This record gives sequence, C-alpha cells and structure tokens, in this order.
Amino acid sequence: MWFIKILKVRPAFPLLAVKPRFLTSQANISEKSIDLYQQQYERDAWTNLTPKIVSHLDRNLHLRHNHPLCTIRKKIVKYFYGAYLSPRGNPLFSVYDNLPPVVTTEQNFDNLLIPKDHPSRAKSDCYYINKDHLLRAHTTAHQVELIQAGLDNFLVVGDVYRRDEIDGTHYPVFHQMDGVRIIHQDKLFERTPELKVFETSYKTHLSQDTSAISACIDQQKQPCHTLEAVKLCEHEMKRTLVGMVKELFGDKIQYRWVETYFPFTQPSWELEIYFNNNWLEILGCGITRNEILERSGVDNSIA
Repeated sequence: MWFIKILKVRPAFPLLAVKPRFLTSQANISEKSIDLYQQQYERDAWTNLTPKIVSHLDRNLHLRHNHPLCTIRKKIVKYFYGAYLSPRGNPLFSVYDNLPPVVTTEQNFDNLLIPKDHPSRAKSDCYYINKDHLLRAHTTAHQVELIQAGLDNFLVVGDVYRRDEIDGTHYPVFHQMDGVRIIHQDKLFERTPELKVFETSYKTHLSQDTSAISACIDQQKQPCHTLEAVKLCEHEMKRTLVGMVKELFGDKIQYRWVETYFPFTQPSWELEIYFNNNWLEILGCGITRNEILERSGVDNSIA
C-alpha cells in the first residue's frame, strides 16, 4: 500500500466508528471546560486552544462552492476517480471530507508510530483541548480508523491546525488531503504469483503493542517487505502523483523527488515543484509502515 499527504466508491454504512462532523462546532469555552461538536472536554494543564482558532472550525473552506480550496479538492478527486476504476467502471477511491477535527492523541500520534518524545507532540506545535484531545495536526489522524472500517482506497480532506509561524507558506489553520491505497498480495503480483510482498523470514509484530517503534531510516525498504513489492508500489505511486501534479499545474511543470523521513512511512519522499525561482514542497508520500497495517487488522498487503 502507499500513502500520500497533500492535500472504489463504497457506501458509508461500513464506517460504524467514523462520524461526520456536525454542521457547526457549537463551541463554548469556559474556565473549566470546552464544548465542541456536542462533546464536553475538561480543561487541564495542556489546554492551549484559543477563541481565535476555534472561530475557524466552522468555515469549511474546502467545501464552499467556487472557493479555490474547493476547486482544488474537486480537481484532485476527479483525477483519482479517473485514474483508478473497478472492473465495472466505478471509482475505487472513496472520499471523506467532513470528518470532525477533534481527535485523540492516540489517533494523531500513537496510531502513526510517532514517538512519545517527538517534537510534533509539544504544546508549542499543536492546539490541545486537553492532554488527551487536540485539533488534528494532519488528516493522517483518521487513517487507522478508516482502514479498520474496511477501506483500502480512500482520500481524506480537511482543515488541520498547527501552531506555525505565519509566513508566505505557513498559517496556523490550513488544509490537507491524505490518500491511502492498500494492495493485496494477489493483486500486486497477479501475473507473477511466485513473487511475494513479504520476506520469508518476516515475523509479525504484536498488534497489541502500542509502544513507539524505533525510527526506520533505511530508505530502500522496510525489513519485512521484498524489494520487488516496494519498487512496484513506488513506481505506481510516483507515476500517479506526477500525473496529478501535471493535471493541476500543466505538463511543463518542473518537479523533483526528495528523500525524507516520516515516522509512519518507509521509504518516504517529498515532491517539489519549481515555483517563483524556488523549489516548493507540495506533498509527502511513502510506503506505509507495516506495523500500522497490522494494528488495523490488515495482513498480506502493502500500502
């Protein structure tokens, strides 16, 4: 399976644990508690959510007709709908663009193998409601719950919140789109069944082990995966994303791939485009850490 952060149509009924956001946040901040989306959260030493940030919760710019963010969202969704079709001609990717932005620290960090001491967890980086809840710092926070719901090709679009310094490319409230594609052994090597997704010596991790796993820095592949599986997924992923970039910016756009590190993918890359005489990062992507799939109940697959 592969994963993109940039930004099969299935009906909504499998998503028993995934609730859409209410029309309004119905926010209320008092000295002892914060009310958001019909839930009350007790304030504590971690609380740093401000009324100014709360005022952005109901804007839903990516869903407003004719807003630039809405236009980009529609273009990307249309591209994926056309790029991946079922044998019956239906889009493979389902889209979730209205999930509530309040998540748990488990969703935002633990499920994605982000270490307890990682700087992205700091109060200086996130907007915490309390020690256990925050406004999502990335749409990747919904990845595990959607995989557990049985989805294998999906896009998640939404507003995200980080305590960034404001400049030409940063603002405390911005938008992301995550894409996940899970490919089973039988589909990946449909024509060459002698090839495998996993190394024969691979042993699964304990799915109930939620401790932070040491960083994987081998940019070639994860120890569990065969090189053939990783290279095949890498080729498909990069081809798809370059096609998307050309769809958005034109065939003549200059681009380059840069190796990077994310706690939840290995290997990992960023895609940059040449804009205003500078290279500008527009997305990150990679092969999802297999531990995440294991914990989500997915086996014999790569993402």
